Amino acid sequence: MVRLASRILLIILFSLSGLAGCGRKTLPVPPSAVIPKAINNLNYSQDESRVILSWTYPGETTIGTELKTIEGFQIFRAVVPEKDFCETCPVSFSSTVEVAFDQAVQDRKNKRAAYTETVLRPGHRYVYKVRTKAGWRIISDDSNIISFLWEAPASAPTSVQLIPEDRQVSLSWRKVATRTDGTSLAMAPKYQVYRSADDRGFKPVGEAVSGTEYRDMGLVNGRLYEYKVRAVATRGESRISGIASSVVSGRPQDLTPPIPPHNLVVVKVVDGVKIIWARGVEPDIAGYKVFRRTETGDERVFIGETGVSQTFFVDKNAPASQKLLYSITSFDRARPANESMFSKEVQYEPF
Repeated sequence: MVRLASRILLIILFSLSGLAGCGRKTLPVPPSAVIPKAINNLNYSQDESRVILSWTYPGETTIGTELKTIEGFQIFRAVVPEKDFCETCPVSFSSTVEVAFDQAVQDRKNKRAAYTETVLRPGHRYVYKVRTKAGWRIISDDSNIISFLWEAPASAPTSVQLIPEDRQVSLSWRKVATRTDGTSLAMAPKYQVYRSADDRGFKPVGEAVSGTEYRDMGLVNGRLYEYKVRAVATRGESRISGIASSVVSGRPQDLTPPIPPHNLVVVKVVDGVKIIWARGVEPDIAGYKVFRRTETGDERVFIGETGVSQTFFVDKNAPASQKLLYSITSFDRARPANESMFSKEVQYEPF
């Protein structure tokens, strides 16, 4: 019995030693069915003190199935003095930041995420790539790589002026020649105009311009618009936005008068003299004003007005036994209203 028990114990120990030697020698590799697709549209924007990285995060795995979970993103950064930067050399990413999904996501509907970099050194080249992390060791391949040069930003444009016009505004400002550290800009910058309407936040308007003037067209008369301007310096492929100017604001105004009424006719009626004219074609006409003068008088006298739907007027106080000359003007809905020139006069002769 003792010999049998010893043999059983040896078998058990041998089995346990075999199990100990069969442990996993490498970390498990997740199946491709759960690995996120790589990000392919990593981009950046700059202002005077920061760079904002932005991208569209994946909604599918590498084999096209739905990606159900994203824990966050890994952001890889390399910083190289511009004088040492080699565009064709391999990049050594020196630091990595992990950002939780809820902190990075900006727009869930359009799957937009972003990360803001504020620690930046002038004269250095920054290189970034991003990976999506769906779980422990479930990480996507690298995104596309972006790089930019960071320098002290251009100073703010000064003497920004705004002139409201009809459905547009004209902006002007002084040239910018220096950076915030006092150094001169190597090349003349372009200028980017930003607009905010109804406090909806400033957004770029059109492309950056080379001159110091900009006309923003297609606006709504009477609406308040706010503007600011930045100088944009370029160096190679890097585009560095400068300090924003002070904000100016204005409301476009309708300054275009309607055309004068035409086809005037006068007839004698029981109540006086009736003046008839053709309806104006402009969609914003609000009404008409009627004027009268005597044959010997130079001054037109305002005698009344009508709404846009009434194209006749009865002069109940017409002077008797005198030749009279009538004219009409149109006015629109602008505030203040724009008034047309006088129509061609039509003559009335009493019987």
